[in-house]
Amino acid sequence: MGLSEILQEITREIELDDEVREKVLPLARSAVRLCGESIKKSHRGQFDEARRLIQEAQNTIMDAEKELSRSRFLSQSRPLDTSYQELAEAANLLSILDNGSFTEPSKHDIPSRPYLTGLADTIGELRRATLDCLRSDNVRKAENLLSTMEEILEGLGAIDYPHALVPELRRKCDIGRGVVERTRGDVTTAVRQEKLVGELSKFERKKED
Repeated sequence: MGLSEILQEITREIELDDEVREKVLPLARSAVRLCGESIKKSHRGQFDEARRLIQEAQNTIMDAEKELSRSRFLSQSRPLDTSYQELAEAANLLSILDNGSFTEPSKHDIPSRPYLTGLADTIGELRRATLDCLRSDNVRKAENLLSTMEEILEGLGAIDYPHALVPELRRKCDIGRGVVERTRGDVTTAVRQEKLVGELSKFERKKED
């Protein structure tokens, strides 16, 4: 085979990779956007709509996977990891806020690594939900959400593997630790205030009697 033929064959392969890339990237971005919309719906308590968006995001990722299977080169770079990570975050936020449970990765066919990093990102969204509870004086629910945040951080912290095996997990856990500490301070302050208000109310009632 001459050099010209060799290069033509390689060029055809690269052109196919480029064609696949042009189809996969918009699908990946669409999936991320859908997950973001689902997270917003979960915070608003619109769980059925959040669930629908998660399913739509999963279907979009599946379409991207079909395209990706045509390119061995692109498959090795894991271009859908961010989409899967967002899907894990959105799905866990929904299930935690809806019924206090976690979503298994198998439910949405999420690979293990992006599932872990997506779960770590859920800590930040749970802080937002906790602050919403405190603003509405629902201290008990805020305490439960803080407990869930601590459970996630403790569980992920026990997965002690290097970056090469679980990319970004340690960094995200470090960020999550700071988020949990700040949230713990906010909840502790709210609990103390609630107790103080209760004691003042008792005192006022005694004075009236």
